[in-house]
Amino acid sequence: MNIYLGNITFNQVRQKLGYQLTENDKKLWIKYHDDTANLSGKDECFHIFDMPRCIKFKGENAKDAILEMFASDKLIEPMGQFAVYEQK
Repeated sequence: MNIYLGNITFNQVRQKLGYQLTENDKKLWIKYHDDTANLSGKDECFHIFDMPRCIKFKGENAKDAILEMFASDKLIEPMGQFAVYEQK
């Protein structure tokens, strides 16, 4: 059984992940981010854990939002890798 801790917020993305997100990204974040770690709040959503550093998502639209937000051109300061997992 894996244990995941923490909830990275929009304002912590630059500090924790090294990405500079835009105002458009903030709209995507508001639409798809779920504060619940088990992704039970929405049908299409994602959650970013601090430990281990990873993103869990469900739904194609949430996946597309993640790909748009974390595009390589928004990476300002590499902070190491993070994994992305789909939850059914």
